[in-house]
Amino acid sequence: MNGKMMILGLAPWALFAILTERMGASAVGIAALLACVSSLALAFVGRSKSVARGNGGIKIIDAAGIVTFGIIALLGFLGNSGLNDALADFGRGGATFVLAAVMAVSVVTVPFTEQYARDSVDPQYWGTPRFHEKNKSISAMWAGVVFAMAVCHVIAGALASSTEMTNNHPGNLLLNWVVPIALIVWAVKRTGRIAGDHSAAPNSATPQAT
Repeated sequence: MNGKMMILGLAPWALFAILTERMGASAVGIAALLACVSSLALAFVGRSKSVARGNGGIKIIDAAGIVTFGIIALLGFLGNSGLNDALADFGRGGATFVLAAVMAVSVVTVPFTEQYARDSVDPQYWGTPRFHEKNKSISAMWAGVVFAMAVCHVIAGALASSTEMTNNHPGNLLLNWVVPIALIVWAVKRTGRIAGDHSAAPNSATPQAT
């Protein structure tokens, strides 16, 4: 699996979080718009590479980013200061919940990681049971990790809205950054272990982690 491209697909969520935290509630619409544009750019680049491999279509994670941040941007530009404050506190958690839901739904339809795996795995293996099962496992694992991240973001947002918690507050640093980053690092390593488990050769039915 092209793990680097998959992690890059999560960049718009990180971009929205960083910009909102640094620029404040008054700029939440701008932050969401830039995250939406970055999702569009990733969708364009990813589709170009996929088409070259015969794996056409926009990746579901990129599509989720376009829609999610497009809606948040619209609310941010049209809403009042109270709505912008709420988006600043809970937009990050809400957007991450949407991402977790999309990943979870993909497990019972087409695992979202298959789109990335197909970019680096021989097409003859795309329809094999082993390929599907491994991607189901990886997609389910990521859905759980992202859900845990969303819970952390929402708790941090609740603390920020009810207390004087600043960006440098230990609770903000722990729940919005330390724990989520640790979860992503663990998930990346776990992805490599699942993808490489019982792999006999680079051209096996198992998507290879990079």
